[in-house]
This record gives sequence, structure tokens and C-alpha cells, in this order.
Amino acid sequence: MTIFLFFTIIILEQSVQLSHYSKMLKIIKNNNIIFFKDYLNNWEPPFIDKEIYYFFENLFDRSGNAYSVMENAGTVEFSQEHPDAKIVIGVGNFDKIFGIDKYKDTEKPSYVFIGSDVKSIRIGDEIKLGIFNRQTYKVDGRLEKGEGYINKGRYRSLDDKVLVLTSSREVATLYQVGGFLELIQNIHITKSEEGEIDKIVEMANKTKKITLIPEKLNLRNIVEKGYNEDFINFIFFSSFLISMGIFIIVGLVSFLYIMINRNFTEYVVHQIYGATKKDLYLRITIFVVLVVILPLAMFLAIPNMLLLPSTKWVWWFVFTFYFITILFVSILSVGRLNKKDLTAFLRRDN
Repeated sequence: MTIFLFFTIIILEQSVQLSHYSKMLKIIKNNNIIFFKDYLNNWEPPFIDKEIYYFFENLFDRSGNAYSVMENAGTVEFSQEHPDAKIVIGVGNFDKIFGIDKYKDTEKPSYVFIGSDVKSIRIGDEIKLGIFNRQTYKVDGRLEKGEGYINKGRYRSLDDKVLVLTSSREVATLYQVGGFLELIQNIHITKSEEGEIDKIVEMANKTKKITLIPEKLNLRNIVEKGYNEDFINFIFFSSFLISMGIFIIVGLVSFLYIMINRNFTEYVVHQIYGATKKDLYLRITIFVVLVVILPLAMFLAIPNMLLLPSTKWVWWFVFTFYFITILFVSILSVGRLNKKDLTAFLRRDN
């Protein structure tokens, strides 16, 4: 049962990953997104002059051909106050590419949205952003379940995030050079124009801190390859899991049938001394519960095992499955006992 539980969680997590790939394919279906491999030079201090700054500011805030994200925008203070949320800043046409623009009701420089799983922050609350020039922003709304974005070819969920939509100029004001460099690292081109990629690489290299190399593989091909590999694994392990589940349930029912037959004399004695059929049914049900729950308890006792699933519904599915298993096996076992005539067992020839 413990092994079965482990594989159940793995399969359910795999299904979550498949749903992420499906969302990514929908996102990039009409957008030829190009991203870059980035390499950091830790031996040189960053250099950003007016030419570099205005080039990337124009690319993010005016061209409509690119987006970027800053994923390290939270402070230690914010993490302590809101342990269930992380800050992500999106610039450029981030909102249009990933459908976040539907949450905007008015035009303004910056928006703040909270993910569906964030409970420590509510609409209307105020949060502070920035390291050097801290500013206060009001939360404008809550995102629906399942919203996300793509960074470096990987899908990122926004369910547990605080999403800030703003300009690269605002990021530079709040986080200065460090924040602006992260935007350059995570740059994605959505409408590539002739010579634009070469210019981006040239300007990034001028910072003396970042080297960008365009990813040659098509993002759609990368996602489709990952989806196909995960789908094959999902089918294989699902078949194995279903077979194991049937084997466990059949084995458990067979074991209980044999136990009832062997302990039939004991049940008769209990009934002679005043036990009712309900008492016997309760005894069998408690035994089934212990047989099923003990492996689950042993599994949950493993350190950090509760942190294995990234989504809460996985545990709800597991607990529901165990409840149905207990109910199903108990009904079959009680039905088996109910078919037997306890009083007839008292005849001399028995």
C-alpha cells in the first residue's frame, strides 16, 4: 500500500505537469517566442550606460515585441509577512501574451494581482516593493486558478505568486542595476524583426556582466518534446498503477474472506455471549481501516513527504481513494459475513 501511495502521488503530479505543457502549447500557438541562454560574469562589475538603458527600455516599454520577468523581487521582510506568496514582476507585453490583460479595468502604470492560492494578501491590501527606493502598491485583483507564464522554456504557475505588471523604468527605480540586469537575462522576443536579436546580444554583452546566446531550438518543439515524453511516462505508470490498485483491492478482499471463514467459530462464540451482528460488522470495519490506514500513516511519517505534491488536490484525491477503498472492502466483507448463518454453525455436525 505504501508503494502504491507513492506511485499514486507521482502519477498525479505528472498529470499536473502535462496540464502545464498543454497550457504552454496554447500560449505559444500564435506567438513565435524566442528566448536566450544567459551566462553571468562574476568577475566584472555591471556596466549600464545611457545607450544600453534606453535600448532595453524602448524594447520592453514601447516596441511591443518583447517581455521579461523578474522572479527575485521579494525581500526577506515580505517573505516573513507572506510565506505563501512570492513576487514576480512582468514587463513588456507580458500581460498580452499570457492573457493577464483581461484583468485590467483601467489604464494605469502598474497593476498588482494575487494568485488564487495566496491567502495572506487580499484585494485592496497594500504591499511594499523595492530595495533601494521602496514604494507602496495596492492590490488590484485576484487571478483565476491556473494562470501562468513561460520563462526560459519552462511553465511557471502564478497560483502562489503576487504578479506585478509595470515598466522596466519602474523596475530600475525600485531595484536599480540588479533588477534591470535580471530583466535582460530573462528577455523573450515575441515578434522578431531583422537584426533585432543581434542587437540584443550586442547590448547585453556591453554590460560586461551578461552574455546572451539565442536558443536555436524552437520553443514549440521543446514543449512538444517534453509533453510527448511525459505523456508516455504517464501512460506507462498509470497502467502499472491501475494494475497494482486492482491487485491490492482483490488481494485485500480475498484476505478478508479467508479471515472471515477461519474466524467463523470465534464470531459464533462472540454472538453467543451477546455480541450483535452490528458489533461484528464494526469489528471487521475497524480491521479494514487499520489495514489501509497504517501504511498511509507510515508513509506520512517520512520526513518532508507531505511536501511532495505541489498541489493540494493531490492529497484530496489520495484521501478520497483511501476512503472509497475502505468503504468498498468493508461492504464486501460485511456482505460475506451476512451470508453466513451463525446459528446453523451450532449444529452437532459442525
